[in-house]
Amino acid sequence: MWDSTAVLVLLCLIPIVHDVKTMLTAPYWLDEAWVALSVRFPLHDLPVTTSSSPLGWSFLLRLVPDADHLRLVPLAFHGLAVLAAYAFGRSLRWPTPGRGVVAGAACAAAVLLLPAQQVRHDLKQYTSDAAITVAVLALVAWVEQDWSRRRLSVITAVVAAGMLFSHVTAIVAPCAFGALLLTAAIRRQWPRLIEVALAGLNAGLILTAVYFGISAQGRNEPMQQYWAANFPRLTELPSYLGKQLDSLAPVVGAPALVVAGLLVAGAWTLVKRDRLASAIAVSLLPVAAVTVGVAKIYPLLELRTSHFLLVTAAAVAGIGVAGLANLTADLTCRVLPRARPAVVAAAVCALLVGLYAVNNGRWYRFDGNTPGLYYTAIAVTDVRSATRYVAKHRSTNDVVVMNNGAWYGFAFYSKSDRIELVAPHGNTVGWWVEMPDRPDVVVVPGHDTAAILASLQQAVELAARRGDGGRVWLIRSHVIGDEAAAWRQALAGYQVEQVTDGVEPVALISKG
Repeated sequence: MWDSTAVLVLLCLIPIVHDVKTMLTAPYWLDEAWVALSVRFPLHDLPVTTSSSPLGWSFLLRLVPDADHLRLVPLAFHGLAVLAAYAFGRSLRWPTPGRGVVAGAACAAAVLLLPAQQVRHDLKQYTSDAAITVAVLALVAWVEQDWSRRRLSVITAVVAAGMLFSHVTAIVAPCAFGALLLTAAIRRQWPRLIEVALAGLNAGLILTAVYFGISAQGRNEPMQQYWAANFPRLTELPSYLGKQLDSLAPVVGAPALVVAGLLVAGAWTLVKRDRLASAIAVSLLPVAAVTVGVAKIYPLLELRTSHFLLVTAAAVAGIGVAGLANLTADLTCRVLPRARPAVVAAAVCALLVGLYAVNNGRWYRFDGNTPGLYYTAIAVTDVRSATRYVAKHRSTNDVVVMNNGAWYGFAFYSKSDRIELVAPHGNTVGWWVEMPDRPDVVVVPGHDTAAILASLQQAVELAARRGDGGRVWLIRSHVIGDEAAAWRQALAGYQVEQVTDGVEPVALISKG
């Protein structure tokens, strides 16, 4: 009963901690727009349109009835991460069931309250990465709890299925099976070692088949160039790690020394509570992440792609809190024999987790843009409003010109227009989309001034050819860096009339 109550309370806290309304109603920004657009194509196009997203993730999106509410999927994985964290903390060998419930709640609360969770509302697989990672670690602890071939088969099956929903499963799985192998070797359990080796080999073959059969197509040259800054050379590693850890500090929500201390306490608690393989697995995980980062296989310590590491660290820190609380309870009961250990442990966990929550209170119900704190693209892009405004107010002879950062969103929100898939395409996504029934649309092919000037001229000439009264509407989205300066320079020779307000206003342009 106590387990059910704790889980129910934790799940009920999700809509209190997260701004679910904004999450489900905010327009899709560039990286989300192509993911959302992929659901409009036939199922047989899924292997292409899934691109850098896992195939299973893209399939789950198609199960959401309303394409405007696709962020229900990352929200669901937020919940699964909390449940997996509870199972992880609960499955350790605690002295009493009551203390196990307290430990599970502390581990899950740390995951729930992590500020990094507040910025992962986007329509990408990063919440799935986190949930599956913590779930695999929980399964390692579950296998240790009561060894059997059946349990080993379960973790093999989960790892195999997890690869369809999270590419980082290929990083986590070797850590899990490697930890079970090392533990069996340390304990001289040779028959068990052979069983683990065979199970790990089977899982590895499946992961390899899924990667090269499905996932590898998302690994193209433009994508590698995009992540190049997050692939440090071995000689750059110390300075790179220091810089990245500093940049991640705000979304961790606690001082570095406190985090380090709780991670050590968490690993110590895992060993103390007879979960040596779990302790080894969480220790191998950062080593594996560094290895694939230096090998230029997977970005290292980037906020989005390393979200699974942040959530795992929160879970381990939560176990560290539970371990310290349990130690405090034991010491208290020696002095006060009538004290109830579970109550003392719960009080200590509530105090420490409560302090963490209070310290990070301004993060909760984060709507994407809190001045002085943080902002995400959800709050500063809105191609949906622009698309709908132009659709309502344009006339037959009008032309629409836009940057390519707006194109996927424009195509998604123009739901009455027919779309066609173009693949392969030399961008990070690997595919493009055309709207054959919309000859009035001009998309700027690049981000430099020359490309913008050429497209603006093309749009003006096209409007003139379409007949009297033809106007040129301008839609831009996700204009950052050098592209913003290029647009200012290109538009200097045009008359620009802003016709809407908001973060990404629509404009009418004409030759000056």
